[in-house]
Amino acid sequence: MNAIEIKDLWKSYGDVKALRGVSLEIKEGEIFALLGPNGAGKTTLIRILAEGLGYDKGEIRIFGEKLSKKTARLIGYVPQESIAYDLLTVKENLEFYADLYDAPKDKIDALIERFELPAKKKAKELSGGFKRRLNLAISLLYDPKILILDEPSTGLDVPSRRKLWELIESFKEEGKTILLATHYMEEAEALADRIAIMNEGKVIAIGTADELKALIGEESIIQVEGLLKGIEKLREEFPKLIEKDGILRIQVKNPRESLPRIVEILISQGSEIKGVKVEEPTLEDVFLKLTGRGLE
Repeated sequence: MNAIEIKDLWKSYGDVKALRGVSLEIKEGEIFALLGPNGAGKTTLIRILAEGLGYDKGEIRIFGEKLSKKTARLIGYVPQESIAYDLLTVKENLEFYADLYDAPKDKIDALIERFELPAKKKAKELSGGFKRRLNLAISLLYDPKILILDEPSTGLDVPSRRKLWELIESFKEEGKTILLATHYMEEAEALADRIAIMNEGKVIAIGTADELKALIGEESIIQVEGLLKGIEKLREEFPKLIEKDGILRIQVKNPRESLPRIVEILISQGSEIKGVKVEEPTLEDVFLKLTGRGLE
């Protein structure tokens, strides 16, 4: 059964078309990721599902029923920003939201224990990772069947991100359906059963990570690291190129022929190459093939 069905969804802000005919089917019990850069339409789609944001046309069904106040009760939402009140303690925040949602308070202590939250500490004193955990705990107060997470690990350090991923995987084990919006390809690949790549308000590809990578075809990726110069010169011959943090990733069909030429161009432009390797494509490489630009 599908937990969420979206058909031909359109949303505009004035002259800006945030969503342009988005259609998705998200299965019950799966982790489904929306992957794309900022401005792709992910947050707009999530706000329509979780916050009741109006849309221009289209259809949304939750477990077969039209999206409404009744079906919205089945959805737990964790936005990017903290929803906790700074001057309330962790436990006081959970008690407040339990009253707001008319949720049973007998789950509060169990949630505090599960998320390893400091019950008596004020929200303003929490680290980013603990604030994200508190957001999650609040969203689970009324035991929703669907969890919607908007960029859940943005701003977190690596240990906090890994802990968050473990929690998300545990929700799936409990039978919940999870819709995850992210611009981190590692997050989508690590967690999601299926991924929809979004760009400029459209879904441009859907599948498992392996299925999406197969869209690259027989192309390989040459990765070059170092103090690199002459990238635009290199792009003239190798247009399928991503540059980020001193690392180049270049899609090529024949790495044996392309690699010497790539090194030749970079050195002629004054680059200092520290390392070169050939590897399998990533989801960002798929995005580059489909759109001509990187995810960031």
